[in-house]
Amino acid sequence: MKEISLEIRGMHCASCVGRVEQALARVPGVERARVNLALGQAAVSLDPSSASIAALASAVSAAGYEAREMAPAADAGVALAERTREEVSTWRNRLLIAGVLLVPLIGLHWLPGLSHSVSAWGQFALATALQIVVGWPFLLGAASRLRHGGANMDTLIALGTLAAYGAGVADLAGGRHGMNFMDGGMILAFITLGKYLEARAKGRASLAILKLLRLAPPVARVERNLQLAEVPVGKVAIGETILIRPGDKVPLDGVVLTGSSELDEAWLTGEPLPVAKKPGDTIYAGSTSGSGSLRARVTRAAGDTWLAQTVALVRQAQESKANVQRLADWVVAWFVPAVLVVAAITVLAWGFVGEWTVGVSCAVAVLVVACPCALGLATPAAILVGSGRGAENGILIKDAQALETAGRITAIVLDKTGTITLGRPEVVAVRPAVGFSAERVLELAAAAERHSSHPLARAIVAQTEALGLKVLTADSVRVVPGQGLVAESSAGQIAVGTEELVGTLHPPVAPVEPGQIVIQVGVNGKLAGTIVLADAISDSSRAAISDLKSLGLAVTMLSGDRQAAAEAVARHVGIERVIAEVKPEGKQAAIVQMQANGAVVAMVGDGINDAPALAAADLGIAIGLGADVAIETAPIVLSRHDLRLVPRAIRLSRAVLAVIRQNLVWALVYNVLLIPLAAGLFEPLIGLRLPPALAAAAMAASSVSVVVNSLRLRWISLAGEAKS
Repeated sequence: MKEISLEIRGMHCASCVGRVEQALARVPGVERARVNLALGQAAVSLDPSSASIAALASAVSAAGYEAREMAPAADAGVALAERTREEVSTWRNRLLIAGVLLVPLIGLHWLPGLSHSVSAWGQFALATALQIVVGWPFLLGAASRLRHGGANMDTLIALGTLAAYGAGVADLAGGRHGMNFMDGGMILAFITLGKYLEARAKGRASLAILKLLRLAPPVARVERNLQLAEVPVGKVAIGETILIRPGDKVPLDGVVLTGSSELDEAWLTGEPLPVAKKPGDTIYAGSTSGSGSLRARVTRAAGDTWLAQTVALVRQAQESKANVQRLADWVVAWFVPAVLVVAAITVLAWGFVGEWTVGVSCAVAVLVVACPCALGLATPAAILVGSGRGAENGILIKDAQALETAGRITAIVLDKTGTITLGRPEVVAVRPAVGFSAERVLELAAAAERHSSHPLARAIVAQTEALGLKVLTADSVRVVPGQGLVAESSAGQIAVGTEELVGTLHPPVAPVEPGQIVIQVGVNGKLAGTIVLADAISDSSRAAISDLKSLGLAVTMLSGDRQAAAEAVARHVGIERVIAEVKPEGKQAAIVQMQANGAVVAMVGDGINDAPALAAADLGIAIGLGADVAIETAPIVLSRHDLRLVPRAIRLSRAVLAVIRQNLVWALVYNVLLIPLAAGLFEPLIGLRLPPALAAAAMAASSVSVVVNSLRLRWISLAGEAKS
């Protein structure tokens, strides 16, 4: 199966979403189609051997809409920005025209001293111009829906404005001077104002993904045939050499060959301080170079960079659909036909008591006030803003379902190595013997360990280089299986390894903390000292776990390490419950057991052995720089090794769920209360009903309020009060 994204034009409300989804789902070879109203996009899973872009576009066209394939990732930023500008500009121009025509229309209606003929025919001319220029898109949309056997927001607006306009024409023909021309004009003006404000708000909601899309430059400076050429990033091959000058944005992921510079990687790491880069270091697309120049070998193509994957995950989340939205879509599928029935009953009921004019006015108000735009935007607008906010903070959410699940989590399970710890050993202490210094012990050990690729050997060499110590040469290196290395050097015979290899004739090693590893270093048969290593605990782990507890979550550590080592790490970071010495299938079984006890479980891990547990959990959260299989399995990916992102993801999810509920409740309550008011049910009781113009204003306000309420997610605090 292949996943493709389509741009859909012509959608205005949730009923449009249902029609497009049904049209796409009926195409042979399509497994699933999800349409997002807020983005104007569709995500389609299909069998490329059975379904094609042309077939999908044809099906959407037959339903009365327009579809085309989304721009490639490299051009998506430009395309999305252009679409946003085009939509805002279109509605702004229509609003200006509506204002220019509406002001004199109102003046002619209320201005004293004008003859009835001048006033009535002037209103007719202005109202007709409004219907043609401002109302034409709604009329066209309604006609298209009717032609394809459907109805949507356009249908309700077109019927409402045409009814008001038609009543005005009838008044004019009968020599009366009613409100209908002005009502029709005000309906169009208020709805256009609402669509303009909605377009602007949706543009702001898309800012996060636009910022990500604009991070990487469209071209790269590539060394080809001994010359420097500017090449579109999509045409740069893996293995080619690129040049990054001072102040440039890095176009592609790569490894530094020559040069040095400090790169601003804040989009990826969240850290404000630049990171020093030298030969051998990895650089990421979207980072900004400082004062130095770099030559780098490209390691990932344009569509596979970490930035491109981040953008893809955000777009995937924004295109997805939460369970709660499916319920709203089902309601809307029946809503528009029900509104048409209510409007017809309203006219007939008022006509039955001899008030046909009031009946028409009330029916127009019902048609206009009941447009289901707010219901259609309630969930996607919140997900659009929430997933964008997450991406800005290094929290990549793959789908809306993950947001829903994260908001319901009651227990969280953390892997130890590479999650709570950094997953790489570091030198934590050097204990020299009498007659040796700590620096000399490291120099001797590094001379032998340079010939090994073992993680402990790399940690010792890295510490020696970090301190700028002297490099000793060694040869004739001999590996003693299970014990260590013996090497001949300018300082003599060096032995690095276990007590059996080095310290048999020397005093025993001093006690160390559980989880620490001791390496003995000897030279010429004499103990030089010991080096203590440990898998360093991330600085953020203790604060993150405290924050998770403050959210009311039960925290468990799951590890394949020895019980004593696992408990030592757990004590350090404040975790009481530890499950240790378990294999991958044991981790999965532990998750299943917690679920059987009623917990909604999130699992956080980074390695291949975490994949079964990530898949078994109600929610999997992967450390982004970990194993690819973990990232593929987990619905939420953290772009950097910072456990504080986990409670922030939970807090964000809860906030998004709260906003979705608020939006849906507001949209439903709005319709439940205002439709009877618009129909005139309360007029016999309290003398109150909703005029058509105010109904249009209320409808516009409901859609705008849903988007504005969703925009609050851009400013909520994700950080907790926990201290490290």
